[in-house]
Amino acid sequence: MVYYNIATHAQALTLKLIAQFDNKQIEAIPGMKPRSVNKLVNKALERGFNPQGSPPIILDKHVYNAPKPSRPSKQ
Repeated sequence: MVYYNIATHAQALTLKLIAQFDNKQIEAIPGMKPRSVNKLVNKALERGFNPQGSPPIILDKHVYNAPKPSRPSKQ
């Protein structure tokens, strides 16, 4: 599984919701797969992103990577 940085998330979100690019065009520019773009868009909207805002503002909370589950550390 590929994990994208926050800048790539912001770029893909801008291309999808503001510039109205389709998933094939987005895959060609930042390299995100269509499934990843769709998940990103859904999470950003759940986290309060408003693409109709004037101007639309993308905050870190809209595109951050959630912590990944990992094995507990030994104490």
